[in-house]
Amino acid sequence: MSLNYIIWEVLPQLVDFGKFEIRYYSLLFALGFVLGYIILLKIFKKQGLTAELLDKLTIYMVVSTIIGARVGHCLFYEFDYYIQHPLEIILPWKGTIGKDFEFTGFQGLASHGAAIGILLGIWLFARKTKSSFLWTMDMIVIVTALAGACIRTGNLMNSEIYGRPTQSQYGMVFTNDLTHVLTYKYEGFIDKVSYSKDKSTVWPAEKGVPLTMDIRFSKKIKDENQLRHFGDQLLLNDFARYSFDNNVFLPGGDSLRYQLERRDRQYHLTAQIGGRPRHPTQIYEAASYVFIFFLLLFIFYRLDKRLKNGFIFGVFLTLLFLARFFIEFIKENQEAFEDAMTLNMGQWLSIPFVLAGLVLIYLKWPGKPVET
Repeated sequence: MSLNYIIWEVLPQLVDFGKFEIRYYSLLFALGFVLGYIILLKIFKKQGLTAELLDKLTIYMVVSTIIGARVGHCLFYEFDYYIQHPLEIILPWKGTIGKDFEFTGFQGLASHGAAIGILLGIWLFARKTKSSFLWTMDMIVIVTALAGACIRTGNLMNSEIYGRPTQSQYGMVFTNDLTHVLTYKYEGFIDKVSYSKDKSTVWPAEKGVPLTMDIRFSKKIKDENQLRHFGDQLLLNDFARYSFDNNVFLPGGDSLRYQLERRDRQYHLTAQIGGRPRHPTQIYEAASYVFIFFLLLFIFYRLDKRLKNGFIFGVFLTLLFLARFFIEFIKENQEAFEDAMTLNMGQWLSIPFVLAGLVLIYLKWPGKPVET
């Protein structure tokens, strides 16, 4: 049987200096704003507007997006935690410097919170510059769809917001949780953890897929007894203690068969573990947003003088949050409380935006070309 799953073992850090790191997510988040600025600059020039006006709009957009996304996550998904640690809402780390400090970046960002933040930010911008609110939103959402694709790609690099198990040989196996535990917990002892497909074994689809895990130890580790203690005791304890978000597991339950060998003057431990292929919903969403971006761009240039302020905004709200709503059915819930809900938090938050979009489409349906 062909094993069609992908092992996603990309680490989220582009550069890691220990206590400080640069993540792909942060760079992709910034890239979304940069690309948006470049595209909007061309649109503004087409309409005879100045770059200074776009600069002001960009400042409002960046600030309102980050604040809205961050506050939205803290309120909608982790309210109980952040009400106890309010400073961590605005700080890109957890814990206390010198004690349990961990630089995390702003990982908790909610798209629905960003949407609310953008609405408020653009309302303030329109009021300040005496611009049309709906016209401004039309311009903004064209590039917001592209920025959303960048952000979902960043979520993929972070190995987060993924889908449910596919119950088949297709999908992605996310191994980063296991790698993170082993490399950080045994820093200086383990150099690298990597994975490959175990093509010698085939399991029923509902059980998962077989993986070969390769742990490369530090060159200074010479004692085989120490390594066997790690394989017989410590590694087993880690699998028992951590769930790894149910992405990887021991096929034998509480036993691990492994081999120790020396390659290139370093010891390696190889063992068979299990993985669960999941829907890569980050890719599904990113692809949806790219489609929406090109569709909105097409509408803007194709309809041009027939457009009424607010129509593009309505199409954006309807399509983007419909995509969110349906993809949520195959996405893992972000928080445990959602497991008891008929629709999860993301779906409930999407419904008002879809309805608002449909109302705008109806009210602002393109008419005859506007004479200038």
